[in-house]
Amino acid sequence: MTTAAMAHPHTDVEAKLNVYRQLMGQNGAVLEWRYEQRREMQEILPSIFLGPYSATRNLQELQKAGITHIVSLWDMSESKILKLHHQEHFKYLQLEISDAATQNLITAFPAVKRFIDQAILSENGKVLVNCMSGISRSPAFVVAYLMEATGMEYDTVYRYVQNKRFCMNPNPGFRHQLEEYGPIYTAMQSVGSQPVEHRTSVRRSLPEDDDDEIEMDRPAPRFR
Repeated sequence: MTTAAMAHPHTDVEAKLNVYRQLMGQNGAVLEWRYEQRREMQEILPSIFLGPYSATRNLQELQKAGITHIVSLWDMSESKILKLHHQEHFKYLQLEISDAATQNLITAFPAVKRFIDQAILSENGKVLVNCMSGISRSPAFVVAYLMEATGMEYDTVYRYVQNKRFCMNPNPGFRHQLEEYGPIYTAMQSVGSQPVEHRTSVRRSLPEDDDDEIEMDRPAPRFR
């Protein structure tokens, strides 16, 4: 990395995100899709790949694609029979996520975003996001990441990702959470940019009956 790039890392990050915005904004036609591609990973954008668990087994293909980081999303039963392959070659983030409409994804989005940001923006690596089939859970997380990273709307991001992995089909509960996520992360960013004392006063002004909110289970990230 040049001295100029080291001095302006934020510029490099914005340049990469601008490339993502331009590519997603083009919203081109659906690429030719073969059934066999369900079992393969696809490059959604430069440095971001999406696919099934089976794609994590092939070390040669992973290295050929330049993968350096892997996000694996398994439910409790899958965690008992699946394993993280080639751990000496890749940095892993494993989360326990079920493919159920009632599964809360929003609480897990920040951990995945931090991991992907570290991989592709800080370490100049490439990340593969996978679940068992690469159809519901992992696409939902890729869509959420790109929405937040680029600030683009759900419909645009969803269509773009589906054009790259045509078999993706997050369950209805996941799609609803993705539709709701835009206002949520925008609000979180707004609060995070405010001084601490102002955030405290805002919190105290909430109605007392807000304690009635149901808090869903928060998946615990496991790093390898």
